[in-house]
Amino acid sequence: MKNFAYLLAQDLASASKALAGAKSAVAKGGGTDLLDLMKERVLEPDEVVHLGRAKRDAAEGELSALLTLAEVADHPWVKENFPAVAKAAGEAATPQIRHVGTLGGNLCQHTRCWYFRNPAFACFKRGTGACSAMDTGAHNRYHAIFPSDRCASAHPSNLAPALIAVGAKVACVHPDGNRTLDAELLYETPKEGKLGDTVLRPGELVRAVALAPSALARKSTYVEFRERQSFDFAVASVAAALHIEGGVVKDARIVLGAVAPVPVRARAAEKALVGKAPDPEAAAAAAVEGAEPLDHNR
Repeated sequence: MKNFAYLLAQDLASASKALAGAKSAVAKGGGTDLLDLMKERVLEPDEVVHLGRAKRDAAEGELSALLTLAEVADHPWVKENFPAVAKAAGEAATPQIRHVGTLGGNLCQHTRCWYFRNPAFACFKRGTGACSAMDTGAHNRYHAIFPSDRCASAHPSNLAPALIAVGAKVACVHPDGNRTLDAELLYETPKEGKLGDTVLRPGELVRAVALAPSALARKSTYVEFRERQSFDFAVASVAAALHIEGGVVKDARIVLGAVAPVPVRARAAEKALVGKAPDPEAAAAAAVEGAEPLDHNR
């Protein structure tokens, strides 16, 4: 691992300023993924800004980005009003990691794609060539069934699909001005040479997630399929929120995870449900319309 300076931030505003002003710096929350990337030499920062001692800055109706996944999963207000979010946080990794990993870190983590994480292979996101996962004979069982033109990485966040499904907003801090985004707009299609999948500017940090209770959000859930059910990254996941009255679906939000480089809003599946009695088979068929599976993940 490359030598680096280690800075302890007292608040997210000062951390953002330090990150934006540095030539090469990264933020560390729980660090469960960051340290792997540094050991693998995918990331080689000059400075690491530690956020663990920073003040948890969150207003009413917000969850601080520095909350651990365990705290989100066990939060009474979240469990009552946004069950998909609580369930997604509780499904992540192992109990040990959930007590260290943060909400913000889960949203901003890098893909688990082994071609991205191994500098010996070409990778569109690292700017070293085309996507190795798309090559003939590639080991792509755990990659996207909705790949972008030049990237087949799978988005790893548990919480992102759930937060999008319940209509959450993401509050960000940056020296040039703070902003709030719909959770769905936090992500963008991979770009050549850009490691991350978020729209965050250099130095910009997620400060908090804003949630507003609704009939839709209260009837939400999150399900993921893993090869090892005890703990593993999802092979595929889905967050669904339904508002049903008189046996008819009045509103629906369905978001897929781990099947594309970013979370996928399954609008065709939502359309297949709204205005009718719930029809899981129709929604499932609509959710995978347009999928382009690779050699080993159909």
